[in-house]
Amino acid sequence: MRIKKEIVVIDWIKRNPYEGDFIKLTLSSDQRRILRGKRKSDCNQELHLQLPREGKLSDGDTLLTNQKSLFVKIIAQKENLIEITSKTNLELTKVAYHLGNRHVGIEMNENILLTKSDYIIEEMLKNFEVSLIKVEKKFFPEIGAFHHEKESLN
Repeated sequence: MRIKKEIVVIDWIKRNPYEGDFIKLTLSSDQRRILRGKRKSDCNQELHLQLPREGKLSDGDTLLTNQKSLFVKIIAQKENLIEITSKTNLELTKVAYHLGNRHVGIEMNENILLTKSDYIIEEMLKNFEVSLIKVEKKFFPEIGAFHHEKESLN
C-alpha cells in the first residue's frame, strides 16, 4: 500500500476498528520507547509519529492516523537475547540487582531473566551461578519505577 499524503500517527485506539486498512510497524524494544519522529513501516511507507508523550508502544497496539480508515499496527521485533536461569531465586535476584545497577534492560519472568545479548554482560554473568542461553524472541523489558502506568492503554 503506497500513500502519497504524509501519514501522521496521532493516538492509540483502545478497540480495534472493524473496517479500514492497516500498516504494520515492527519496532525493537528501544524503538517502542520513542513516541515521536519518523519511521518506516514494514511496507517501506514513511510514518510520522506524533503520539501523546505519556504512554508506551506495545506489541499489538493499534494507532490512529490523520487519514480516515488507515491505522498502524505495532509489532514487537524479535531480538537477540540472553535467557538467564539459576537453581536459586536468590542468585537470579543478585543478577537482576547487578544488571539494574548498570541500567541494563531486563524482562523478568517467574524463573527467568532476559536481557539483550551483549558480550560484556555475558562476561559479568560468568561471576554468578547461572545458566545462559542465547535466544531470539520479542523483548519486553521492565520500565523504570517512576514510569509505571496507573492504567493500561489496551
